[in-house]
Amino acid sequence: MKTIRTLVAIVLVGGAIGIAIVANAVCDQTAASQADRDLWNTHGCWQDFFLWQYRAYGLNSNDWSGRGWNDACNNILEYPKHWNASFLLTYGLLDNNDQSFHGTVDYRATAEAASSNFHNSIHDTIADGTAFFGSYSGGAVTTFCPLYNSTWQNSNPGSRGGDFEHEGWHAWMEKYNWNNGSANGHRPCTTNPDGSCTNGACTINGCDYFYFHGISKYVFGAMWENDGTANRFHSPNQVQVEYLCDVADQSQSWVPASVRLAAKTDADTRAAQRFINGPGYACGSARPW
Repeated sequence: MKTIRTLVAIVLVGGAIGIAIVANAVCDQTAASQADRDLWNTHGCWQDFFLWQYRAYGLNSNDWSGRGWNDACNNILEYPKHWNASFLLTYGLLDNNDQSFHGTVDYRATAEAASSNFHNSIHDTIADGTAFFGSYSGGAVTTFCPLYNSTWQNSNPGSRGGDFEHEGWHAWMEKYNWNNGSANGHRPCTTNPDGSCTNGACTINGCDYFYFHGISKYVFGAMWENDGTANRFHSPNQVQVEYLCDVADQSQSWVPASVRLAAKTDADTRAAQRFINGPGYACGSARPW
């Protein structure tokens, strides 16, 4: 296997970021978060979009039965929340060459099912439980109840899409045969004696390095590229934070404030807790570096 200065061990299964509480809970189907409701009101259940989206993300009825597969306009159910997040990811960004980390083309190619330079073919599924937000294994991107239960902080369109990015990037690593660590596809905390990786990440998932790059370093569509060194590389948590900050800071004017704020909260929390080397960046900080 390839190695990189800050990529060591082996494994690419269940590259999830999560909080361990209950192993087998059934996802709540009684409510949607404020951010989900606010975004939903901008499209009012766009049928043409969700009829495209389930194919674009490789969804199937066996996985999503009883979760809104046949009730796609009922926004308290899991599938409508899933495609609500996809709507934000597909249409919500400014694609500002001077300020955005990456373009919609990058984030879509990472999240969507089709094989490309970003990953081999993947598909999205869902599972009950609150131990993780998401996982990746063998082409399957699985999301869990904390992204759908309205009382959880990460149950919002930005965070859900951020997890599409995170798990999709594990598929990128699989495609190009990169190792990112032995803790569910992340760095074990033994590599982090100074404690930058915090809040239980050591025992659950481990952390990543943040590979700093200028805003102009990647033209839109080139996020998949790397040069075999830490100078041009991304980790799963990094792709996730960059997407969330683009939602928070570089989104279309119609994206509701509740959606932007939820994305910022997720990104800033993750940035403080999930990187061995910082990253010393929060949404809203000056760009470019």
